[in-house]
Amino acid sequence: MKDWKRKTVLLLSLLCILLTAAGCTTSMSYTFSVDTGDSIKVTLDTTDQYKITSSLPITISHDGETLSQGTFILGEAYAEYQSVVDSDEKARLIDSGTKDGNEYIFWSYDDQEYNYAISIGHSNTGFLLSNPISEESAKDCFQRLTLSAED
Repeated sequence: MKDWKRKTVLLLSLLCILLTAAGCTTSMSYTFSVDTGDSIKVTLDTTDQYKITSSLPITISHDGETLSQGTFILGEAYAEYQSVVDSDEKARLIDSGTKDGNEYIFWSYDDQEYNYAISIGHSNTGFLLSNPISEESAKDCFQRLTLSAED
């Protein structure tokens, strides 16, 4: 009888561990002191072995392949990118909106490069994220990325 109870407890414990592990995500964060005077925290959801570098340009990679690269821009440069996207015939606006309190625009240039310009809320800083792979790859990297101004 004791053996049966022990096996049941062991099986239930193993099941709880598996259920908990199935919902786990991992992330990595770096905080940068930017030329604008802002301190910006960059976090990447690294689940499924995505990686991010701590040096500029910030590189997002998966399986050893560089997917996207990003760099900080002045806050007012965000409006300049919006203007270029609106006026350049080779630029095609794909999406725009707000994510994590940050405004963004997403466009392709000549259907060969996929770019996000992000205005980081509560700061004088923006972020430019570029991906030469595909629209889907660019979206995936952007969705995994969180940018925030630190106090």
